[in-house]
Amino acid sequence: MYKEYLIPDSIKTDMADTLKRQKNEEQTAKAFVPGHITGIFRIFDEYDDPLRCGSMGAGFSVTIGTVTSVSVVNHPRLEITTDYNKQRIDAQVTKTVIQRLTEEYERTLKVHVDHSSSLIIGAGFGASGAGALGTALALGHLLDPDIEYEKAAGFAHCAEIANHTGLGDVLSQTIGGLEVRVQAGGPGIGKIKKINHDHTLRVALAGAPGLETSKVLTNPSSRERINAIGEELISRIIDNPTIEMFIECSREFSEEIGLQSTRVKQVLHELDKRGLTQSSMVMLGDSVFCFCNEENSNIAQGILSEYWNVSEVFMTDIAAQGGRLIR
Repeated sequence: MYKEYLIPDSIKTDMADTLKRQKNEEQTAKAFVPGHITGIFRIFDEYDDPLRCGSMGAGFSVTIGTVTSVSVVNHPRLEITTDYNKQRIDAQVTKTVIQRLTEEYERTLKVHVDHSSSLIIGAGFGASGAGALGTALALGHLLDPDIEYEKAAGFAHCAEIANHTGLGDVLSQTIGGLEVRVQAGGPGIGKIKKINHDHTLRVALAGAPGLETSKVLTNPSSRERINAIGEELISRIIDNPTIEMFIECSREFSEEIGLQSTRVKQVLHELDKRGLTQSSMVMLGDSVFCFCNEENSNIAQGILSEYWNVSEVFMTDIAAQGGRLIR
């Protein structure tokens, strides 16, 4: 006959307390997402399914970006706080990602998101997409360690669509590199073709807030002009996916849609005069990019610094990788 051993009440209490502490322990995950620069695009957002909405276009990811740290603890109701470079902000896109992910997994949590970023908000550097994708990858991992990358990234894309803050950045930021988006849509639906480039190429980048993406994307006359001009130019890049064609079409697009600020026009003219012709306007911002080599990178940076504050000028590279979890 087996003797029955009873667990003493004191040990039961200790075990219950341990389980309770484990359940309420803070968990943290971290992701890095590169910035993204769009040179040309065409809007596709007429579908009910946000994963089918997006843009065709062309652009490139850059090695400067955003590190997003997400911390969660169980809580009776959902609470969200977000810091961007140590400043508390009302980050609606980040909130949308968190709300939809926690609804999907039927969890109530206290969530704190910390974005540490080199990207200026509102300058067209893909800051919104980087924050959204970083949040989706990190929180998705905490909610489901086996979540598919594509599924997590889809929450970021849908948040951008819902808030009219971007169309193709998230898809591009999952891939990295210099790319043309040949089919609109979010991760799993949109399709990208890489554009070959010299991997020693550097990027001089300068910008400031100037164009509010949501206003441009919802303005009927802007949308009509963008789509009419963008469609034919994007077709040219798809037929001839080279960096030269990307620059040529991006420059023509930026001139034809009529959104260049006086500063952008002046600096592009100055870059052309100095032989730095692989440059164009950043969509959408009071911003420009210039491809250059190591020898003339100082010249490009110097020209940009005459028009923007030093804190608004960056020397970076084309990012080989897209967004990813980091330890």
